[in-house]
Amino acid sequence: MKKVTLLITSLLIANSVSAAQYFRDRAIIGAGVYYSGSKSILFIDIDGDKTGMAACATTKRFAIDSTTPNFKEMVSIAMTAYATGDRTVDLVVSPSCKHWANSQDLTGIKMGKMPF
Repeated sequence: MKKVTLLITSLLIANSVSAAQYFRDRAIIGAGVYYSGSKSILFIDIDGDKTGMAACATTKRFAIDSTTPNFKEMVSIAMTAYATGDRTVDLVVSPSCKHWANSQDLTGIKMGKMPF
C-alpha cells in the first residue's frame, strides 16, 4: 500500500511540475492593478513571442489575484521590473485563466540572472 501511495504522489508531483510554463529573459512592457469584487488583479504584458500562451489568454497578458499568498511580492517585483526596464524577467505560468478569464495565470516571477 505504501508503494502505491508513493507512486501516486510521485505522479501528481510530476504532473504539477510539467504543467508550469516559462517565459524567460523578457521585459514587462505593461503592468496594472485592477479591483474586481473582493479582490485585486495584477495584469502584466511582456515583450517577445507569445505564441505558446494558453488559448484562453486572448489578451496575451498574464494575471494573478490578491487571494494568492505571494500576491504582494509579485506586484512588487513586477512593478520594479517595469519601472526599471529590466530585460531579465522570468515568468512561471500555469496553462489556465482562473484569475481573470482572458489572461493566463501567473504563478511566479523573478528578475535578474539568478536561477529560478
